Amino acid sequence: MESRGGVAEADGMTDDFPILAAVAASPAHPYELLEHLQALGVHATRSTLYRRVDRLIERGYLEAEDGRGQTGHFRRLLRLTDSGRDAAGKEAAEVLRKEPLESPLFALAVAAAGVSRREDALGVLRPRLAAAARRLTEEERALREARVDSWSEAARERRIAHLQADISWLQGLLGRRFAGRGGARITRRAG
Repeated sequence: MESRGGVAEADGMTDDFPILAAVAASPAHPYELLEHLQALGVHATRSTLYRRVDRLIERGYLEAEDGRGQTGHFRRLLRLTDSGRDAAGKEAAEVLRKEPLESPLFALAVAAAGVSRREDALGVLRPRLAAAARRLTEEERALREARVDSWSEAARERRIAHLQADISWLQGLLGRRFAGRGGARITRRAG
């Protein structure tokens, strides 16, 4: 399986990052992990996931607590080790830097960055926030100045609304308000 820059492609699990990131968010049993990844849109098969989990345990990135569930079935609870947390944080920073906000990998990276000991993991979002604010300013200026047909105007208004939502979401992730000094103001166009 090929990977793109060390991360998984949205159409298939091509490396271990989705597993590490999902376990970073919450320790889980492998079957729960598979359901979570599939719900996010990461296509993974049961056999691939279990093989990768075993390999991550061997490499020291995951630890497994084996036991029996209430029904007597074998259960394995997966948790990140310190080296797994470091690896997840390193990959999370790269994913947060490059992936589109709507990517399932981006959502996984946010979870991994939140528990990472790497200080730069969420810090990479600041440049993305600044770029989105600049793009929003450009789109709003172009909408005010351009004389275009109603279809083009509607398309630009949709792009502005998406940028505003992205900026708001990134602000929440960073845990601070992005207003005033050095940043674009988020405004709604009247009418």
